[in-house]
Amino acid sequence: MFGFLCRTLRCSAPNIQNSSCFPEIMSLVLIRGLSASSNKISKAADQQQQHSFTVSYLVNKCGLPLKTATSASQMVHFESSEGPDSVLAFLKNHGFSDTQIAKLITRRPRLVCSDPEETLLPKIEFFNSIGITGPDFTRILTQNPNIWFRSVKKRLAPCYDFIKSVVLSEDKAVTTLKGAPRMLMCDMQTSIAPNIALLRKFGVSQSTLLFLVTGFPNLLLRTSAKFEKHVREVLDMGFDPKKSEFVHALRVFAGISKLSRERKMAVYRRFGWSDHEILSVLKTHPMCLMLSEKKIMDGLDFLMNKMGWQRKAVARVPLVLCYSLNKRVIPRCAVVQVLQSEGLLKEADFYLSSVLIPSERVFLARFVIKYEEQVPQLLNVYKGKLGLPELGFGSEGMKQL
Repeated sequence: MFGFLCRTLRCSAPNIQNSSCFPEIMSLVLIRGLSASSNKISKAADQQQQHSFTVSYLVNKCGLPLKTATSASQMVHFESSEGPDSVLAFLKNHGFSDTQIAKLITRRPRLVCSDPEETLLPKIEFFNSIGITGPDFTRILTQNPNIWFRSVKKRLAPCYDFIKSVVLSEDKAVTTLKGAPRMLMCDMQTSIAPNIALLRKFGVSQSTLLFLVTGFPNLLLRTSAKFEKHVREVLDMGFDPKKSEFVHALRVFAGISKLSRERKMAVYRRFGWSDHEILSVLKTHPMCLMLSEKKIMDGLDFLMNKMGWQRKAVARVPLVLCYSLNKRVIPRCAVVQVLQSEGLLKEADFYLSSVLIPSERVFLARFVIKYEEQVPQLLNVYKGKLGLPELGFGSEGMKQL
């Protein structure tokens, strides 16, 4: 740069070298150049010092790992601990644990530079006013830190008021928000309200709507176009919008792709099920399509091929496909197989539903305790401590029922 300035001076003032002031001018230029460079170095040093302080604070006071703190320091800077200290103290005073605070600042670093009174306190007062306090409050705000930066007047309160107008109860509105706190970050009038209106348009009853909103509120967070598509698919399948099965079917159609549904229905077909039978099962228990292909296949294989139940027996109680094979289905079927082999049970004495649907207490009373004198090992069979071969029974399936 010095050479360039000298050349510039020579071009603009060709006779200046003959001037007696030339040395003074060159000294001035050099001093200014060095001063500018010094300022840049000083500024960079200040920034580095500030950066180092921020990283150190995030690690030592907020509990962030060094790598996370370094990344967060690109989004937030502070030279003093006074402001961040007040934020940490505020959060701790309102029930947030060190782990929750670390998660909050990791996800939203600028929170540490917030004004506790202006930004944080209004949210706490809002949640307290609607009855969300303690662990529920800290969990919601930790999992959804963007709520800290939403306006109570423009977003949070209107959202709560709208939900309350739908479910017609303050308690149910709170239950809904606990289940889907992301609602608080939505614009009700452009997202959830159109979906509610659509459901009412298609004849969804208030009781069904209440079941959906309080039980599965996240379904309403989908875009209006996607939501309407899923609703029409469910209606086209013949589900009654006035019954709870409509909601479960909506969960299925919103939760898995059409290709995935087709693949799972193909598993039923491989076991000889007709489309009419499959549809009947889905109408009875639509959540059967939420099971993995492997679980459906393993369940049908065991119940139909190994145990000998016909598909119409399974179709009557498709819920049994949702049960754990190892923890519920196989232990109970092993007990029944022993009893049948001993001649203690006849076909008319039990059905698939009477074996797999009852609670454990009822099953034990009906099939284990009742016969413990005739078959002392029955409880061990149920608990998996004894297998059928060990008792001298073959592995043939039961007679078709």
